[in-house]
Amino acid sequence: MLQDLKRTFGQSAVYGAGNVLVKLTGLILLPVYLKGLNTDAYGMLILFEVMTQFIVGVFSFRLQSSLLRFGAESGDIRFIRRTYSTATYSMAAVALSGLVVFVSAAPLFNRFLFEGTAPAAAFPLLFASAAAEMLLLMPLQLCRLKEEPLKYTGIMALKLAGMLAFVSYFVLVRDLGVFGAVAGIFSANILALIATLPMQIKHLRATYDPATAKEMFRFGTPLIFTSISAILLSIGDRVIIKIFGEFSDVGVYGLAYKIGSVANLLVINSFSLGFLPVAYKKYKTPGFRRFFSKMLTYFSLVTVLLTLGVSLFSKELIAVLSKKEPDYMAAVILVPFIAFTFIFKAMQFFISIVFHLTKRTRYDALVTMSGFGFNIALNFALIPFYGIYGAVAATGLSYLSMGLVTKHYARKQLQVDYEFRRLGILVISCAVCIAAGMAVNPLDLGIRLPAKILLTGGYLVFLYAAVADAAERGKFMKVVHVIRREGLRAAVTALMK
Repeated sequence: MLQDLKRTFGQSAVYGAGNVLVKLTGLILLPVYLKGLNTDAYGMLILFEVMTQFIVGVFSFRLQSSLLRFGAESGDIRFIRRTYSTATYSMAAVALSGLVVFVSAAPLFNRFLFEGTAPAAAFPLLFASAAAEMLLLMPLQLCRLKEEPLKYTGIMALKLAGMLAFVSYFVLVRDLGVFGAVAGIFSANILALIATLPMQIKHLRATYDPATAKEMFRFGTPLIFTSISAILLSIGDRVIIKIFGEFSDVGVYGLAYKIGSVANLLVINSFSLGFLPVAYKKYKTPGFRRFFSKMLTYFSLVTVLLTLGVSLFSKELIAVLSKKEPDYMAAVILVPFIAFTFIFKAMQFFISIVFHLTKRTRYDALVTMSGFGFNIALNFALIPFYGIYGAVAATGLSYLSMGLVTKHYARKQLQVDYEFRRLGILVISCAVCIAAGMAVNPLDLGIRLPAKILLTGGYLVFLYAAVADAAERGKFMKVVHVIRREGLRAAVTALMK
């Protein structure tokens, strides 16, 4: 099992580097957006991002997931290339068809979502960018299938470097506002797609297997409903906030959500990139259930630690990014609550992997669709009275309920003894520590910052004493002794033995 843990976390670390770049670029771009756009314009950009997520998530038909699932069943390179070609040609047909339809419907989107105030020229670029992003999913998924995380990260690094350069140029130098931001993102997607051409040429063949395509669409079709519900679950609140509020409310909430969702990007997304190929190959082997249970505990631990860090130091981060702009500083109170909700999302996501392992993806669709319905109902009930705070509450309650339903159905497919006692301690203790951090936020920086550092250190001591078991404490002390004697590199080697 240790070898599988090392393999999973090793690959997740490399994939995570790519996602770190995503988040760092997002954070680095925030000062660009906050300098070049007011809260209303930034709120409009958030809605453009919402549209892109919806288009890519839904109209890709999750062919990238089908490619990974079916391609992992065989190590034969000819089979992989045939499967990859079929999936890529299918994705290209869907992307180009969708581009034609959405460009034709652009005036309707402008009228419905933006009351006709969005720049009309931005819509064709937005939809073309979404099509390019859909096509880019295929070579990125091929990297996962072949377990080439360095190549995956390289493509992402190029895309994000391009995004930083293009967006900065169009927004700050050319002063093109929201249109400039969309143009910059489009340019970065095209750059990354061009960079994958050598890989595409190497693996694409002039062949299309209708039977394989049919199986892929059959596997992915339930996931379409999952995607629709999951995307609307994560972005629907911003649309409803706009219905009952202003673009500025969407901007403040969007800023808080970007920072609070760091755990989602750096842990949940990175982990799934590294873990799913390993889990598919290890499934049904001896010891898999114990391995799966341990992975949930360690996965949740990493999520909790990142959530705590983001929550404790969100005020300082937002102050730096926004230069203490009062309109954006309103996001400070939201970040800890948003970040904490992603602990529940992380656990629900991990347990839902069971549905993919057993090829019972319809349960994943059922859970996500019901969660979306519950979330939308809560948003409409709470936002009119509590505004953006009601949106945060609706998200947290939705992820918690989805986790409970997922556990119920997943247990029927695969019996796993999860370490719920340790998971409960992690969640409750994290909440207490976050509350303590929020209590010191009104203090001066000279007092507040040391207090938060002490809180972080105290929490790590608590984890060692109350959460780690005897074997884990022994491993930790071994690493400490090796660090003292031989240095950090030797300690990492000892930890992995």
